[in-house]
Amino acid sequence: MSGSTRIVVIPLKKLIIMICVIAALIILAAIFIFGGSSSDAAKSTGVNISTSTDTVKKNTSCPTYSPGVYTSSILLNGTPIDIQVTVDSDNINNIEMVNLSESVQTMYPMLNSSFDEIKTAVINNGSTDNITYNAGSKYTATMLLSAIDSALAKARN
Repeated sequence: MSGSTRIVVIPLKKLIIMICVIAALIILAAIFIFGGSSSDAAKSTGVNISTSTDTVKKNTSCPTYSPGVYTSSILLNGTPIDIQVTVDSDNINNIEMVNLSESVQTMYPMLNSSFDEIKTAVINNGSTDNITYNAGSKYTATMLLSAIDSALAKARN
């Protein structure tokens, strides 16, 4: 009887427990994959973050800019968003988010409020040096500051 069919009986309780464990592992893997992507993006921006005060610190002096509009792009879930920085020779005049779709605004509800706070602080400060932000939006603020700084780097003489 080497070719006989075998029947495996799994009690319903054990089957439900196995399904729950597998579902929990899938959820943890999804959190690790999707939750880790924003922190990895913030780490790869090259911006130094002081964890005690949530202040971005850089070593730049009072810059002189070439007047114009400079753009830097960021990707959020594969959707590009452009950050436009308008400068004259000595001042940052305006910072705008361009090509911001409704789906990105829905998926990232803190994006607009974080951007408005950072925009005001950068324009008042005249650079991205020593900008403070809410600790709850650390990664969003770091990403936005990096994009603004990238556009300002293009504008520097």
